[in-house]
Amino acid sequence: MMKAIVVRNFDEGPKFETNYPTPSEQADEVIINVLSSSLSNRARSSATGQHYTATGKLPMVPGIDGVGTLPNGKKVYFVADGSFAEQVAVEKGHWVELPSSVNDSKVAGLMNPALSAWMALKYRVNFKKHQKVMILGASGNAGKVAIQVAQRLGAGEIVAVGRHIEQAELSALGATQVIELDQEAAMVKQALALAGQDIDVVLDYLWGEVTANAMWAIIPHRNDDEQELKWVSIGTAAGQTASLPGAAFRAVKLQLIGSGQGSIGVHDIIKSFKEILQSESQQPFSFVFKQVPLDDFEEAWQEKGTKRIVFEVRHSK
Repeated sequence: MMKAIVVRNFDEGPKFETNYPTPSEQADEVIINVLSSSLSNRARSSATGQHYTATGKLPMVPGIDGVGTLPNGKKVYFVADGSFAEQVAVEKGHWVELPSSVNDSKVAGLMNPALSAWMALKYRVNFKKHQKVMILGASGNAGKVAIQVAQRLGAGEIVAVGRHIEQAELSALGATQVIELDQEAAMVKQALALAGQDIDVVLDYLWGEVTANAMWAIIPHRNDDEQELKWVSIGTAAGQTASLPGAAFRAVKLQLIGSGQGSIGVHDIIKSFKEILQSESQQPFSFVFKQVPLDDFEEAWQEKGTKRIVFEVRHSK
């Protein structure tokens, strides 16, 4: 038996338990001892049964990834459902070994948001150096990492769009222009229209009404209708649905692309893990996280803030 976070009823939410059955190892799996795992938006939506991959099967242990040790003692970053526990069964090969130079807890928290932008740019839009990127939701945890990813992959300009923005912070991360969504609607529309005239790629963490308004602002003011505009849906922080103008797809060379679990092959995901770890080793990302013991899960679950929660697992003796 082991300590784990368990969902037995989606209406009641996840609870900390000390006597949950340890996972059984299948032929294609390895049991990993979990050291740390992040409360990402993806992990949170799975724990509430709201993610598009949710099966609704209960009981379940939330968590989608983490850092842990293999039976041979090697430390790895892994991907597997059920990581909010002392142990998790991981499909063979669904991990990468960690360089000794990186911080375990930081990697556990950083990898999911970094992966979202890295995969989108490298494996969904065939991003080229010097292209201009706009990030919708740039003031959030993932958005701040996305700014750094875009810069590291060679973006010529990076337009950061979001609420409650600290302009100096985003500029220091690599943003060349900042648009505050909290200002008057007419000013937001004008700023988006101007910045969007020659945007190549939009990384969209928001969706909802924000996306609809941004598209309405940008599409009619493109400098060149022949220039490709690749709009990548990554998250839905502002809403699950967006009323998109149908004419937008006919008026300009617009591509609407999704990036997430299911849209990218395992080979490219693993390759991205290695590339991100190499980038972190060469130049650490700016990333704010808070370490919390797994035992204190229920308090951390309710916590609101800008720091990414990373659960530390204290193994039973």
